[in-house]
Amino acid sequence: MEKIKLLVFLFLTYFTCNAQEALQNFGALKIHNTGGIGFHANLINNGIFDDNYGIAGFYNDDESTISGAFRPTFNDIEVVVSNNLNLEVGVAITNNSNFILGNIITPKDQLDITLDYTNEAFYTGETETTKVDGYASITNKKGFIFPVGNENKLRPLTLLSSEINVIAKCAYFYEDPNTPSTFNTFFNTVNSSLEVLSVSTYEFWDLDSEIPSTINLTWDEESEINSITPRLKDLAVVGWSVENQTWESLGNIGYSGDFTAGNITSDTFIPNEYEIITFGESIGSKTKTADNLNLHNFILTPNGDGTNDYFIIDAVELSPNNVLQIFNRWGRVVYEKENYQNTFEGTSNNSYTILTDIKLPDGVYFYIINLYDIEFKHQGFLYIDN
Repeated sequence: MEKIKLLVFLFLTYFTCNAQEALQNFGALKIHNTGGIGFHANLINNGIFDDNYGIAGFYNDDESTISGAFRPTFNDIEVVVSNNLNLEVGVAITNNSNFILGNIITPKDQLDITLDYTNEAFYTGETETTKVDGYASITNKKGFIFPVGNENKLRPLTLLSSEINVIAKCAYFYEDPNTPSTFNTFFNTVNSSLEVLSVSTYEFWDLDSEIPSTINLTWDEESEINSITPRLKDLAVVGWSVENQTWESLGNIGYSGDFTAGNITSDTFIPNEYEIITFGESIGSKTKTADNLNLHNFILTPNGDGTNDYFIIDAVELSPNNVLQIFNRWGRVVYEKENYQNTFEGTSNNSYTILTDIKLPDGVYFYIINLYDIEFKHQGFLYIDN
């Protein structure tokens, strides 16, 4: 008994600091396989506390804090803290975290402080008021549902990667991307690529992973999805491109629910290429991106050889509601078509300015395409070489 008391004295200090009781580890603690420890005060980990089995419980009628110089690693933890458990240092879980009362909060401006689920670790008990308010992370996992949210809102993000993530992190922000609170920049929701028509101004997620992945996002009534799009089929996951500094569509390969609650799954993308992610409206989210649209000058050689026989405008896939006009060098309309479907092969159809159904002569023409569904207008040149 005397030897046990001596070891506890060497490794632990229990003291009161600024009217807040705390337990400090400055030695080497270990919870054995059938053991357990209950923290009814703050934990300050300035020693070794990373080879644990059994269970650690955090209990407080107020709030609790885990801090210190080193990250503790727990096998199982349970949280029963009325006013939340605050992390000032990262915490790792190797088996299970059980949310019973209170959120686990991490500082959203410090991405190195996370609640990390390692290898086969999982969680139970997540609700609107028991979750991670801040950054959760995974180590050596291929797929995971991050139990993240904000205050009294649970908004999980499901990650399914093509390979195992050495590390991946996620946090949810119930705030306008135009005025984020913890980023050094803003994400202008008006600045978007061609196919993105609108972007949510209510919320976003930060997801970090270098592995090609699909994700699933959830929404609730406060997401105001009906203010983003009048048609759920046009809803898409959108992301702020690090390279292009614009909002780009990440696709919609499936959704369920209605405007008050539901979820949506993205196409495959690399999360690290997008700084934040949210909901948007996208036309043709499964077709070509704006970067690939063939909107420039064209050569038409309608000789039946299978090459450049038709005037192909890829952008009409994004906007079936369109009007194409082709003009000759004197500005006369020689061809005009509503809802153009890439069928022009050099034959006129405008009887008001030129004979119809005749082959147009060689030369330079110019065209105007109005893509009404995506509110885009383009003018370019077309050279016909029969």
